[in-house]
Parts: sequence; structure tokens; C-alpha cells
Amino acid sequence: MIDLLRDLPAAQLAALVCLSFVGFTWLGIITLRPLFRWFVRAEPDINGVVGNFVSIYGVFYGILMGLLAVAAYQNKADVMQAIAAEGTSIYAVFRSAGSFPDATRIPMQASIREYVQFVIEKEWPSMRKGELPRGGMPLINQLQGQIAAFEPASAGQQIALAETTRQFYTFLEHRAVRLYSVTTGIPGIMWYVVLLGAVISIFFVWLFDMTRRAQFFLGGLMSFFISAMISLIVVLDSPLRGEFGLSPEVFELLLGFMNKVLGGPAG
Repeated sequence: MIDLLRDLPAAQLAALVCLSFVGFTWLGIITLRPLFRWFVRAEPDINGVVGNFVSIYGVFYGILMGLLAVAAYQNKADVMQAIAAEGTSIYAVFRSAGSFPDATRIPMQASIREYVQFVIEKEWPSMRKGELPRGGMPLINQLQGQIAAFEPASAGQQIALAETTRQFYTFLEHRAVRLYSVTTGIPGIMWYVVLLGAVISIFFVWLFDMTRRAQFFLGGLMSFFISAMISLIVVLDSPLRGEFGLSPEVFELLLGFMNKVLGGPAG
């Protein structure tokens, strides 16, 4: 179910989740509240008892929600950093290749540009859908073969080749992090705990002794906030997916620079 929500636009996701939780709360006030109230009808101070339970329970559930929100945000920041590092390292390879003779430099830089264009046009749309992108390895193998085939003729070219090789393998590491981030996220068992906790919170609201108007208002307000937090975590938990997924801006900037260096867009 969470995977289906990730594919929705953020506004539609938030509206669907909020309406579902608030609707469930209000429907329960009308239909289920009398049943739950029957179990505690003999308690003289039901509001005090339920309030104490809510105070204890709210601490643990609030901590869980807060930690998940922070973890999801940190995951998005880490992926953003990995994307920037991947772009920086492939740019370093492109710049280092500028020290090679034209016979090696031109095809090598053209391969790098082709890879960057492939990332923007092919890989990013796949990641937006939550799919692991495929098809990039032939371009990477082509570039690796060009680097390995170069025979330096001077000490300067040896240094340039060593730096190019080092940056190339650094680039591979950051690319692996980006690809791995497509399928990572909060484990499904934790989502079940979050949803179960939300339902229990709503059950507590049904147990309070108050007018129906107040219960509609307070219960709806609480369920709205819980659903808003869940929507936020869903959006942050998939940094590369959906409408608010990270953009390929770094690679687009690199492609524009490469086109200037190589004279026009790739064919």
C-alpha cells in the first residue's frame, strides 16, 4: 500500500491519507464509539484514566514518529550528497581526460557526455517510478575500456591517467549508492507499527466522555495531524521517487558544460 502512495502526487497523497484517517475517526465516533464505551462504562473517572494512558502512550508513539521523520530526512540528504558526489567525480574524469591527446580525449569525453545524457533521459524517469534503472553498464564499460587502453607517453600523462582512474572508481562508488537508494526505505514492519499506533490513538479518542461535537472536532484534529506526519514520512522516505523526488539538476548542469566543450549536444 505504501508503494502505491509513493507514486501519487504529493497533494493527492496528503489529501487521500488525511481524508482516510479523519473519515475513519468520524465514522468510528458514530458506529464504534458506543461499543468501546460499553467496556469502560463503569469507570467513574474515565477521562482521567484514558488521559493518563494517552500521556504515556503518546510519548512512545511521538518518539517513533519523530525518529522516522528525522531518519527519512537524513536519508534524503544522504542521497542528495551521493548524487552531487557522483556528478563531481564524473566531471573530474571529464576534466582529467582533457590532458590526453585528442585521439584519446575526444572519444573519452564523448563517452562521458553520452553517459550523463543517459542518466538524465533514461535512468531518472525509471527512478521516478521506483524502478532500478538498467542499461548504463555498457556505457561505463566503454569508458573504462578507453581509460585502460590509453598508454601515457610522458610523466604528466601518467599523473593524469592515475587521477582519471582514481576518479573513475570513485564515480562508480557514488553511482552504486544512488542506484541502491532507489529501493531502500523504511522497512514494511515499521509501517505496520506506525499505522497500528495511529489506529490505537483514534481508539483512545473514542473512549473519552465528551459531547459528540467536541469529539468530532478534537478527534478529527488529532487524526489529521497524524496523517499529515505519515504523508511527510512517505514523501521523504523515497528521495528519488515521485513528484518531490530529487531532480537530475547536477547532471543537467554537467551536460550543458560538456556540450560547450565538445561543441553541441550529443547525437
